[in-house]
Amino acid sequence: MKNLTLRQIRIFLSASKHMSFTRAAEELHISAPAISLQIKEMEDDMGVHLFTRENRKVALTSAGEYFLLYARRVSSTLNEANTMMERFRGTQFRHLKIGMVSTAEYFLPQMLAEFKKDYPNLQVRIEIRNRPQLIELLRDGEIDIALMGRPPKEIDTRVEPFASNPHVFIASPQNPLAGKLNVAAEALTEFEIIARELRSGTRAIMKNYFTEHNISPIVSMEMSSNEAIKQAVIANLGISFVSLHTIGQELASNKIALLDIQDTPIMRTWHVVALSKRNASQAAEAFRYFMLEKGSEMLTIMFSEK
Repeated sequence: MKNLTLRQIRIFLSASKHMSFTRAAEELHISAPAISLQIKEMEDDMGVHLFTRENRKVALTSAGEYFLLYARRVSSTLNEANTMMERFRGTQFRHLKIGMVSTAEYFLPQMLAEFKKDYPNLQVRIEIRNRPQLIELLRDGEIDIALMGRPPKEIDTRVEPFASNPHVFIASPQNPLAGKLNVAAEALTEFEIIARELRSGTRAIMKNYFTEHNISPIVSMEMSSNEAIKQAVIANLGISFVSLHTIGQELASNKIALLDIQDTPIMRTWHVVALSKRNASQAAEAFRYFMLEKGSEMLTIMFSEK
């Protein structure tokens, strides 16, 4: 592998992530033929096939899966080295890379506005992803810190809670359950459910609730966007299950009704998550302390005013 380059490693990682040379090309802003050529040069240099190619679909070979482990280590080590060099250059307070699940977008901007009062020149990059994607970004060192509910077990992380995250059932004010008190869980089976996608944390919490109460409501729609779910609920297309932190404005304007369903709200926790073995930048540490010290209080103020 004496001719292997860092550019080729990045191309391989992108192709492995998307399992598509075309999507890797889009992410890296180069042509798909260039991706294919670089992968071919890597395979020739190593003397093994990294991908199988059939009907325009690609998949990792056994050799490719093993090489992926080492490529991720290289990428993570380089990101950590860059953090250390920033420390020597004195530029660690210039950049902060935050990853978060989509639910956090309803409160993070206001928190960042408060945080940046002390660091006005800080440049912040935000990645909004689902839970599995956030874990990948953390593992590969592509983000400094993540805000999420269910902490990862797949990688070694430092997980610290900073606030409660209540989850509730919601519906249109025209729904028959709106305004009723202490509604039995079984009543949900009479309505269609609008749910988050299968791999989301919110969907997992809802599924656990259904299992614990031995009910099987029909999931008629799946959506990966909280905004789309809210619009569907407003249109009276069904009942949904969301974090309370996503519906402050809609509750205040009476566009959405909060349902009083048995054993809800379900209380979960917001966490600040970072890799355990990676040297955190000064900006990441400052943001971490800010969230741990002020996150809960700010969330309470934001959503008690709605």
